[in-house]
Amino acid sequence: MSTKEVHKKPEPKPTAIVKEGGLTHRSKARGLLNTDNLPALQNLLKRQPEAYLQEFQAQWNHYQSLRSIFAADLADSTSHHHQNAAATPATVPRQSSQRASKDQQQKLVQLISFVTQLAPSYPEVTSNLPDHLSDLLLNHHSSLTPDIRNACLRSLVLLRNRDVISSEQLLRSLFPLLSITTSASQRATVQSTILSDIKNANQKSKNHRLNRVVQGLLFGIVQNGMTQDHQQHLDPSSIAVASGLSRQKRAQLTGRSEALWAVRLAADLWRKSIWNDSKTVSLLALACFHPHPKVQSSAVRFFLGDLHHAEDGVDGEDGDEDSQDEPTIPDVSALLHARKVNKKTRSGDKKLRAAAALAKKRKRAKELASKDSGGNGDGNANFAALYLLNDAQNFGEKLFDNLSRGDKEKRHSIETKVRIMQLLARVMSAHKLCVLSFYSYVVKYLVPHQPHITLILVSIAQSVHDQTPPDVLTPVLRKLSDSFIHSGVSSEVVAAGLNCCREICRRQPWCMEETLLEDLVSYRKSKDKGVNAAARGILALYREVNPALLKKKERGKAGTLALLEGRSAAPFGSAIGEVKGIEGLELLEKHIEEQRGEGGQEDEGEDGDEGWDGWELEEDDDADSDNDSDGWIAVSSDEDGEGAFQLSDDSDDSDGEEGEGKVKKSSRERLEEFKARRRAERQRKREKAERKREREERRQRGEEVETGSEDEETGSESEVEGLNEEEIKELEEAKRQAEEAQNKISELAMTKVSRAFFFFFLPIHPIFR
Repeated sequence: MSTKEVHKKPEPKPTAIVKEGGLTHRSKARGLLNTDNLPALQNLLKRQPEAYLQEFQAQWNHYQSLRSIFAADLADSTSHHHQNAAATPATVPRQSSQRASKDQQQKLVQLISFVTQLAPSYPEVTSNLPDHLSDLLLNHHSSLTPDIRNACLRSLVLLRNRDVISSEQLLRSLFPLLSITTSASQRATVQSTILSDIKNANQKSKNHRLNRVVQGLLFGIVQNGMTQDHQQHLDPSSIAVASGLSRQKRAQLTGRSEALWAVRLAADLWRKSIWNDSKTVSLLALACFHPHPKVQSSAVRFFLGDLHHAEDGVDGEDGDEDSQDEPTIPDVSALLHARKVNKKTRSGDKKLRAAAALAKKRKRAKELASKDSGGNGDGNANFAALYLLNDAQNFGEKLFDNLSRGDKEKRHSIETKVRIMQLLARVMSAHKLCVLSFYSYVVKYLVPHQPHITLILVSIAQSVHDQTPPDVLTPVLRKLSDSFIHSGVSSEVVAAGLNCCREICRRQPWCMEETLLEDLVSYRKSKDKGVNAAARGILALYREVNPALLKKKERGKAGTLALLEGRSAAPFGSAIGEVKGIEGLELLEKHIEEQRGEGGQEDEGEDGDEGWDGWELEEDDDADSDNDSDGWIAVSSDEDGEGAFQLSDDSDDSDGEEGEGKVKKSSRERLEEFKARRRAERQRKREKAERKREREERRQRGEEVETGSEDEETGSESEVEGLNEEEIKELEEAKRQAEEAQNKISELAMTKVSRAFFFFFLPIHPIFR
């Protein structure tokens, strides 16, 4: 080895700091010296996309080559899996690890992120990127590593945020992932992404187009699961041989796949008030008849007001796998107890305060969510959704049919049956439906040792309304009395039976028999407070609604008086609360009569004024009747004397109208003066009556009253009477002038009408042709 080779200086490494001409500055092309530095290259490409097109094209080609390698590996592994699927259900080992190394996988993840960030800058080059990512996620999901799956998912969400793809494209790629993925965290991410995307689309205003697309997609998912189960019922043996799975396992895979998440997504959108229309309710109503128990239970719980706990107590073996990823409320009391027992530290105090604050926050959020959803968290029904049901009668009949078929096929647990009973009862109560077979079906569950018997009793009472026939309820009451109300059971059972009978009879009083009522009322003498109160409640109810069914000594004062007055309960089928006429009109008439009675002379004077208000119209009617007495109109000759049937000029008409106005004006003025005088006269009479009343009071107190004042008042009264006679004469003169003016106006009007009639029929009459 030569000395020159030993002392040869190594080549300087590329750096962004450049020394040139004694000055140190940064290179304008920093980052290009090392193309593996993708973040620095991405920064430059975002600033000047046109200047670095070749560099991006090189990275895009690198991404395409790596993707083709993975696609080939995934295709081979998929074909190998399909060939061995019939022989063994075990998963074939991934073959992607045989060809693609970990470095290539990491490089692919980096390139996917790099290309996605620059997709808005190079839309033509990256036009196929969304299809590539969707294909990897949907068709080769099980063969991908978790890092590549998460990278593809993040890239799709980023493309949607940059408006590279539409919401429909994103949702069509994310919906199948809910059933395909086995990762709970990725499933929660997908669900939150779908919810946030739909929420943002409907934030400013309702995006009806997107909502229709998503609702149609969810309808298709739910209906697809129902049709698959129907095909399994038609030919279950052939499908079992082809798939190598049992019917129960296939039902779990198909039902739990997409329909369950479709129902949960629709329920969450309803809870957040993003979707609150009838289409959402129709989707969840359809899911109530889904063959898979989890899907059906989730939809039923939505209508019952519990949106998120569809798995509690239904299928305990799979509750952890399909449970909602909801935050739990910390148990503060348990933490306080542990704090007292364990060692006291500052960190322990800090954790305890944080847990208490978190519990308070989550409890408040839960209360707000239950308010928004239509329930209050205590099991109340979501009545806002129940009232939006389309064809509620058909829904109730189908729900009862599903309940009865579940007994025959033994596919419903007792918890599912109770939930369906609750939903059916609430639908019947909200829409006043009559599903008569429900009462004969529920009789077999009316025994004290039945699980969830209290919920069943509540469902029966809630399903009754005023339009329920009493004949179908009477056997239910007999069964309740035979099973719950006798001496062989505890007092709590008797009280529950009596309270249930009271609630049924409060909604439909005619379902009770007289002998049964006598037996139930006799329990008011029981020593147990619960039984005593329940029996007295039934007695008070029938004293109010139908005392005729009680014995005479049990009717009480109110019931006896009601029977004596002839008041009885309205029979079944009669219209209750029917409106006849205007409510409160009798009170208005009574009030008017009282006012008239209190008004006295003032009301009489006002009535007199009102009588004079229409005197002109009455005279007009009389004048018209006089002119039309014989059915012919006497047409006088014109004032000029030139002959008949000549139309007057405009000037004559206007003069006639002006004269008419002058006459009317003078008569109205006189009438107003007469009214003013009458009002003054009434005022003087009231003052006189007031003075007379004062004199009487003074005489009663024993005081002296001057006689001169009485004489003056009598003289003034005679003057008033004289004035009244003069006013009457003036009024008669005014009426006479008004009659003459009205007659003149009528003659002028009929003259014009006759002339117009003559000249209109003159050309067409056969005499004048």
